Amino acid sequence: MQNILLTAGLLLMLAVVVTRLLNYYWEYDKWLFAFGAALTLAERFSERYSGNNLRIGRLYRMGKISAILYCVAAYFIVSPTGKLRDCLAFLTAGAVLQLYTSFVYDREKKKEVENEKETTTKRKKQ
Repeated sequence: MQNILLTAGLLLMLAVVVTRLLNYYWEYDKWLFAFGAALTLAERFSERYSGNNLRIGRLYRMGKISAILYCVAAYFIVSPTGKLRDCLAFLTAGAVLQLYTSFVYDREKKKEVENEKETTTKRKKQ
């Protein structure tokens, strides 16, 4: 369910930004962007990490920061005085954090699984 929320939120934000870059404006597109940012924020703040790996815990916090950056981008798109370039700046910063965390998270989870396998095989040998 969390992956669906995150994917839906990110796709909504992407669709709105692409349409705005193509100079197509719809009356409610800014609210769709804000809804996508809120979905992303809700998903990120509902996920928990209860393991001992400090790096994975840090990656979870970075994901939360990226969701906050998306909400700041939503503020700039909803605000009547906000500019698209300000929205794009915060959206890009959030996307960079999102990409980094997703790639490094997968790598760290693989390392964690390998370490667990090694410790269980060592215990079996003893």
